[in-house]
Amino acid sequence: MGKIKFLFFLLILGVFLFYFGKPNPYQSFKKDVGKIFSGKSKSDKSEPWTRAGRGDTVATDDGSSIATDIENKVKEKIKEKVDGVIEEKEKSIFDIFKGESSDNEESTEGHSDLEKYIPSSKTNTEIVKHKAFILNYRDEYELASWVLHRLVKEAAYGKEARSNEFLPDPKVESGSAVTQDYSRSGYDRGHLCPAGDFRHDKELQDETFYMSNMAPQVADFNRGIWNDLENKVRSWVKKRGELIIVTGPILKKGLPTIGRMNQIAVPEKFYKVIYDPAREEAIAFLFPNEGSVELVKSFTISIDELEAMTGIDFFANLPDSLEQKIEVNNNVEDWY
Repeated sequence: MGKIKFLFFLLILGVFLFYFGKPNPYQSFKKDVGKIFSGKSKSDKSEPWTRAGRGDTVATDDGSSIATDIENKVKEKIKEKVDGVIEEKEKSIFDIFKGESSDNEESTEGHSDLEKYIPSSKTNTEIVKHKAFILNYRDEYELASWVLHRLVKEAAYGKEARSNEFLPDPKVESGSAVTQDYSRSGYDRGHLCPAGDFRHDKELQDETFYMSNMAPQVADFNRGIWNDLENKVRSWVKKRGELIIVTGPILKKGLPTIGRMNQIAVPEKFYKVIYDPAREEAIAFLFPNEGSVELVKSFTISIDELEAMTGIDFFANLPDSLEQKIEVNNNVEDWY
């Protein structure tokens, strides 16, 4: 019996040393143990987390097709599997992880300040929080009605390469759209929260490829004026330092749909709201889902008008006087 206890101690010590060097050891441990006991098989060909399971090659949000060998994306992160469930009283060695995790959780997630900008709406049915963004997923449309993120100056100078690896969102409880829903649909997988807004952080940029952050966009729109707007916003952040951005489609009943496995609504219009908290200035845009040769600034709209159209109160938590100041007028002159 003494040898068994000694071997068990060595096992716990080994796991402790393995995770001690990780940035968030407790969270990493919980995630890896969850994978072991989730019951999902690495060889399960129907697993949607693999390209084989998705039945599709790697896709890009600009509609191009990149040929690739079907590969299994899921790799084992634990080098040694733990046999049996660790008794609750024997987990105390990981309590120090909890202390470190709680100290870093707020800065890692980055939500403590961003959450005060969460839009208010009767249709906020499933709010999903990632490190890169927060969104509200509407299952009846298989789309996010809004995606909230923070754009910082560093992103304008980042050089991280795009992963172009589109994946279902594991945090959407109702189940997000999947990449093959867009196959041969004629529409781009258009980002709502842009990948280019996180070129300074590989992990955050990869998150923008979750399918919950995608919407069907006409190619000429996605690669044209929508891309122009995203670049314009990144040029603004170089001077302003930080921007709060809310992006989404205009959702309504009766929209056409695409999808093999899910019925994804095809929006007729998309919006983007940009707020500068330091200068207390905001601007909003509304675009038809089509190509255009017009200037980006010609699509500005007051936030009040956009709220009436969407039923979303974009800055409900700001002081009433400030909210009225930025929402009533179309403040183009503050930005151009």
